[in-house]
Amino acid sequence: MTTKFFRDMGNRILGIKPTGRNVYLKPSKGIAFGNANAKQIKKIHAIVKVGADLFSAKGYRQTSMGDIARVAKVTKGGVYHYFRSKTEILYFICSSYVTLDLEGLEQSLGTMKETSEKVKFIIFRHVDHFTTHSSAAKTLLNESYNLPPPYRKEVKSIERRYFDIVAEVVSEYQRFRSKKHIVTALTFTLFGMMNWIYRWYNPKGPLDPKRLSTIIFETFVKGVDNVSL
Repeated sequence: MTTKFFRDMGNRILGIKPTGRNVYLKPSKGIAFGNANAKQIKKIHAIVKVGADLFSAKGYRQTSMGDIARVAKVTKGGVYHYFRSKTEILYFICSSYVTLDLEGLEQSLGTMKETSEKVKFIIFRHVDHFTTHSSAAKTLLNESYNLPPPYRKEVKSIERRYFDIVAEVVSEYQRFRSKKHIVTALTFTLFGMMNWIYRWYNPKGPLDPKRLSTIIFETFVKGVDNVSL
């Protein structure tokens, strides 16, 4: 994640106070990310990146705060200075990633006249985010269930907003002819095509992200065009 994006998400996400009483969900007592200096930003970035790498590779439950500190090359106390618990790190990763998908999406779509262009934009953007933040994407898909209910609710709320925007574009592509349950099925199908790549796709392989996005786009729109309304 870029430093600017990381800094912005730090201010937004750790400023959220989840509802409900849970000792593990207290706001971080570390410094405000927006006021962090370059050295502190580097440490925070290292902690989150290592957390995502470890969570995606070996699992959230199998990763300890000590593991994160060791790989990030900071002291365990240094990790706790910014994140009170492993839960906060997981929440930060998941929230940052889904917010990245949603950030500025409606504004960008609003500049496009052709609906097919909107569908293509969503697919290319989604695949690009995955290929540049694959550890965070895998952590969200595989490990977010470990979040306590208040944190999980926040993440699901952002995901739902993203889904609704994409569903509206799918419905528009069909010229609003399909019933809601058909649009929902088609939207989940599209997300399945885009998200399932985490199980097999290698961005460094012969199939580059742009070509993969084109394949998904062409397969999806040709399939939609043949769906019985």
